[in-house]
Amino acid sequence: MSDWKTQQMIKASGWPETPDALAIGANFNQATPSGLVPFHWACEHGKTGLVRHMIAHGANVADVSADGKSMLELALNARDFQSLMLLIDQLKATGAPPPGEPMKARLTQAFSGGHPDAHNRLLQTLRDWERIARKNRG
Repeated sequence: MSDWKTQQMIKASGWPETPDALAIGANFNQATPSGLVPFHWACEHGKTGLVRHMIAHGANVADVSADGKSMLELALNARDFQSLMLLIDQLKATGAPPPGEPMKARLTQAFSGGHPDAHNRLLQTLRDWERIARKNRG
């Protein structure tokens, strides 16, 4: 297992299985023997520390769950702004296409009643993502 800080973060997350599935070098997008996929679980439960850890160590942010949900959708359903922003930043960095209008509407609606800074940051990030995508296409 990795350093003490990582071990504590994993313990505090409530991950229901062996911490080995979250160790550096593990495939976070692969199901454990019980069927849980660590990265999907972290996104779905709004575990920002785990999401950050897994992204930093190779998690595939473009992965989809068995029922076809993107990691962005899972984090949105958890209403976890920080995990959502980590995913968006990584998706932008990897050149993934920005979300379609229905997902953009869900994203902006979900965080419209929260802190104005969070809402404005999300809107600006979505605009930046669109700008980057246009630049890459042209």
